[in-house]
Amino acid sequence: MVYFNLVPGRQNNGQKGQGMTEYILIVLLIAIALIAAFGVFRDKLIKGVQTASSQIENVTTKSTSGNNN
Repeated sequence: MVYFNLVPGRQNNGQKGQGMTEYILIVLLIAIALIAAFGVFRDKLIKGVQTASSQIENVTTKSTSGNNN
């Protein structure tokens, strides 16, 4: 027999965990997409971080050596 829950605001016992399951699946899909994006743009990301790091190092080296250019 199939029972229908006609009381508003109440969920069927089989549907209580459905919202959390859907949320977990969405988070999982986003995580997979981010991992794929990092894989595709890996070289550009590494180059950008290295460039930023060297620029920061140059600025700190100039400020500690007394050159205020």
